[in-house]
Amino acid sequence: MQLPEEIQTERLILKGLKTPSFELAEKLYAVIDTSRETLRVWLAWVDKTKCPEDEYTNYLVNWCKAHWETGEGFAYLVTAKDSGQILGTIDLFSVSEERKSGEIGYFLAQSAVGHGYMQEAVRALESEAFNAGINRIVIKNDTLNLRSAHVAERSGYILEGVMREDRWSDYYQSLRNTNIWAKLKADWEKGGLRK
Repeated sequence: MQLPEEIQTERLILKGLKTPSFELAEKLYAVIDTSRETLRVWLAWVDKTKCPEDEYTNYLVNWCKAHWETGEGFAYLVTAKDSGQILGTIDLFSVSEERKSGEIGYFLAQSAVGHGYMQEAVRALESEAFNAGINRIVIKNDTLNLRSAHVAERSGYILEGVMREDRWSDYYQSLRNTNIWAKLKADWEKGGLRK
């Protein structure tokens, strides 16, 4: 499966992270660093990203570039159309052509939260994925991550269940529960959005 290298919405440009550069790693690292305290609560990789070199090697080269080449994952930089400001990232990963499924993950800079940007980005990416042949998309979030849950719910994803104590959180120093949200292509075709 392949997705476009750029996706545009009313307010956003999603730029495919297919070709890594150290300059981009520095910019993305700066966004992560300014939101580190809020992101680290939910995303284990934040504490492992200690410098731009980590962002370049671990994310841009070893994840983004490698997954674009195999078609198993597609990472995008979420930028504001009017200013070009980096707002965060969104990924479609664990793509299985056999099962016609994938998972969406995302993060926003703290300064970009509360404006509906991620819901807009999710809608744009899911549309490309469903048009490319995906039938089921999953979004997972910690049960306490209400902002992430609101993105999934407002984007028309159905809460299918909770995986109890399925992962360790260094932040909470405990096992955590994970919400499993899903949307089928049939839901998307019906315009399955919640206001």
